[in-house]
Amino acid sequence: LQPPIEDSNITSLANFIVIIVVAIFATTASGLLIRPFRLAQVTRRSLHWCNSSRHRAQKDSYIVSTRSSHTKPSATMSSSTVKTDISISPVAVMHWFRKGLRLHDNPALLHALSLVNNKQSPGEIYPVYVVDSNCYQLLKCSVLRANFLLECLQDLDRSLRDCGSRLYVTTGDPIEILPKLWEEWKITHVTHEADETGEPYALERDEKVNKAALKVGVEIKQFYGMETLRPLGNVPGGYVKNVGGCANAVPSTMTSFQSLVSRIDRGNVPMPLDAPSKQDFPKQKDVHVSQYLPLEHAWDIPWPRGYERDEIGPVWNKKDCLDTTLSPITKGGESYALQRLEETVLKRPDWTASFEKPKTSCTEPSNPSTTALSPYLSLGCLSPRTAWHAVSEATKKAHSKTNRSKPPVSLHGQLLWRDFNNLMAHSANAQYPGSWGRMKDNPYCRNVTWSSNAKLLNAWKEGKTGYPWVDACMSQLQKEGWIHHLGRHAVACFLTRGDLWQSWEEGADHFEGQLLDADYALNNFNWMWLSCSGFFYQYFRCYSPVTFQKKNDPHGHFIRKWVPELANLPAKYIYEPWKAPIAIQKQAGIQIGVDYPKPIVDHAVVSKENMNKMSLAYDAHKDKSADSSKAAQKNSKGKSYMDEPPKKKAKKQTKLK
Repeated sequence: LQPPIEDSNITSLANFIVIIVVAIFATTASGLLIRPFRLAQVTRRSLHWCNSSRHRAQKDSYIVSTRSSHTKPSATMSSSTVKTDISISPVAVMHWFRKGLRLHDNPALLHALSLVNNKQSPGEIYPVYVVDSNCYQLLKCSVLRANFLLECLQDLDRSLRDCGSRLYVTTGDPIEILPKLWEEWKITHVTHEADETGEPYALERDEKVNKAALKVGVEIKQFYGMETLRPLGNVPGGYVKNVGGCANAVPSTMTSFQSLVSRIDRGNVPMPLDAPSKQDFPKQKDVHVSQYLPLEHAWDIPWPRGYERDEIGPVWNKKDCLDTTLSPITKGGESYALQRLEETVLKRPDWTASFEKPKTSCTEPSNPSTTALSPYLSLGCLSPRTAWHAVSEATKKAHSKTNRSKPPVSLHGQLLWRDFNNLMAHSANAQYPGSWGRMKDNPYCRNVTWSSNAKLLNAWKEGKTGYPWVDACMSQLQKEGWIHHLGRHAVACFLTRGDLWQSWEEGADHFEGQLLDADYALNNFNWMWLSCSGFFYQYFRCYSPVTFQKKNDPHGHFIRKWVPELANLPAKYIYEPWKAPIAIQKQAGIQIGVDYPKPIVDHAVVSKENMNKMSLAYDAHKDKSADSSKAAQKNSKGKSYMDEPPKKKAKKQTKLK
C-alpha cells in the first residue's frame, strides 16, 4: 500500500470535487431539480392525452422563488436561512393549496413530494387548504360560488385519497392557523403558488405568513407561473423580465402583448407537468381520520373577520343555500374541469380550430356556446398550460379544410387575453400597490366623474331595469353564476357609459360577488375596458339594450327563460314590452309597470348625453396628463400606458347592433 499523497494541489482538487458533489446533491434534495414524474392517472375522470409521454415539463415551466416580486427585501422567505439537511433529518412538508386546486401541472406540489421521497429518510406530506373567509374568493361571493369552491375541495380530496393521501381542510385566518399546524405536525417545509397579481389581501397575508415561518425556522418556497402561461414578473421566463425588468414598461395593448409573447421562446408555451401518482406519495398513517375534513355545506363557512353585514355582499343564509331555483352553469373540481376540457375542446377538433369568440351566441337558452372553462381557470382546477396544449392537440386533428382561427379571437387568444389581464394587474400594483380594481391611482384607468344613484344601481343588480335583454342577463347571473361575454359587455355598458352612468367599480364589485369565474385581474380589466375607462376608448360605440341581440334571437327565447313574466308576450314586443298595447298585455297576463317595470331611463336620450360626458372626461384627462404622457413616452422603449386614445371623435353615437 502506498502512503497517502500530501500534494496540496491534489488535495485541493479532491476537496473541490467533494464540494461539487455535495452541492449537486443538496440542490436535487431541495427540489430545484425536480425528477421527472412517471405517467399517472390525474383523477377518476382523467384524460389520456394529459398523461401522454409528450407532456413533459420544460425547464422554464415552473419558477421557484423565496421572494415575492411585490415585497421589499426584508420580506425574504425563510428558505434562505433554514439549514435543514433532508438527507439525514426526516422532513414534514405542507403543500398549501390556495388557487391551484389541482394535481396536474402543479410544480409546487411536485416539489413537496420530491422533498419527502427520500429513501434514506422518507418524510410526510400534508396537503392543506384553509377556508379563509377574508380572501378574494370568499369575502364577496354568492351561494353558488361558495358551493363551487367546496365542490372543488371535495373533488381534490377524493383525488388525493386515490393517491393514498388526503386534503386537510381547516377554517380561519391562515396567519394564525398555519403556525399551529406547523407545530402540531412538525412541519419543516411549505410549498405554494405565488400570487403574482399583487392582490392586496393575498400580498399582506403571504408577507405575514412568511414572517411567522422565519421565526420558527420553516422553509417556504413559492412557485411563479402556476396560474398563467408564463410568470408575470421579473423572474426567469417572466413577462416583466423580458421587457427589461421594469413593471411599467410592459405592453399595454393586446397587439403589443402578442408581440412580446412571440419573442419569448419563439412563442412556445411550456408543456404542463404530469400529475403525481399513488406511488409518488409516501405511505403515512392518518391520525386525523375524522378531523380536518372538507366542509360539506356553504353555511359552514365562517363569517369574514372584522366585517359588518353592510360591508360585504352578497349576504346569504342556510335557506338561500337550499334554494332549488339556483342552477350553476357547471360543477366544481379538477375532475370535472378535465372532463369538460375533453368534451368541449378535444372531442370537437373542427369547432376548436375554427373558434372565434365574437361569433359565439350569447342567447342560447340551454347550453353555453363557449367552453365555459373559465370557472375552473379562476380557481386553478385547470392549468392554463394544459388548456393551451389541449387546444393545440385538437387543432392538429381538425380537417385540413377547416379554417384555423388566430389570436386574439381564437381559443388560444382567450388564454392570451387572460395572461394580458393578469399582467396589467401585476403592473398596476407594482407601480401603485392596491390600485388595480379601483379608479384612484390606477395607472391604466382614466378618472371619470361617475354619478352615484342607489336606485338605478339596485334596479340593475336585481334585473329590474325595464329592458328585458339586460334583465335576462342579470337574472342568469343570479341563477347560474355566469353570463356569456357579450352579455357581460351589454350589461356593463348599460350600467356605466351607455345608460345609467354609474361607476364601473360598482359593477365590478357586484360581478365579483356573483360570478363563478370571478377573477381579480380579469374582472377589473373587463370593467375598465367596457366602461371605456381604460384599454378601450371608442366610447361612441354603444350597446343598444334593444337591438343588440334582436337579430340573433328574434323570438326572445333567452328572455322568456330568464324573465318569465314576459314569456307570453308576442315576439314583436319581447324586447320592448312597454310598447305593447294594453290589450296585448292582458292577453299575455302581464301589466307593464306593475308585473314588470317600465324602462328606468330612455336609452335614446341618455346614451347621447353620456357620450358627451365621456368626451368631456377625456378632454379633462388629456389636459391633466399631457406632461406626464410626454415623460412616459420619452423614458419607455415601448408604448406607454399614458398614450392617448384615437383622437377621432364621432359626431353621433354608433350603436352595436
